[in-house]
Amino acid sequence: MRISYDHVPSDEQSLAQQRDALAGAAGADTTAFSGALAAYPPASVAVDRRRGGIINLYSAISNSGGGQRVSLFSDAGQRDEIGMMTVLSRRETLRITDIKSCGRSRYKGIGTALVDIADRIRESAGLSSLSLISIDDGASIFFYKNGFRFAGEGQDEKNFEMGKHISDPGSSFPDDVMLSGDMERRA
Repeated sequence: MRISYDHVPSDEQSLAQQRDALAGAAGADTTAFSGALAAYPPASVAVDRRRGGIINLYSAISNSGGGQRVSLFSDAGQRDEIGMMTVLSRRETLRITDIKSCGRSRYKGIGTALVDIADRIRESAGLSSLSLISIDDGASIFFYKNGFRFAGEGQDEKNFEMGKHISDPGSSFPDDVMLSGDMERRA
């Protein structure tokens, strides 16, 4: 029973089960987990808003159903996730089905780090795009700024309105255009 820290999926166990097995048991000494996590270089960096300065982000990837779950930790000794996402391979795209920044008030850059990790997974799998369903305007703005564009019905109007809003943040979205839905980022 093991967990991967370098983007190679492990067996069908949850991250918590694998983490606890490495550490011995829930609440046990985390030396094994910390050592395994620190054995690989950081996946990315973020900004710690409380302390100021850059922190390293370490990733752990485990299989989850038919996809992969990626968890981010702020350092090798940290047991609590500060970000997570789940990705699935669909046809020629890597689909982000769930993405979450657990420490949004403390850390800046978690979402961007997760998207970058998803792009590395996509590239290593030989897939041509990343895709997701954005559920609100705020998320759509974040993903648009990270290179995603609306796909499917009404995409031209949505992309036009989003581009207009980003270039003039004081502008409001038109009432008749919902800026949520399928989005895709091509390689």
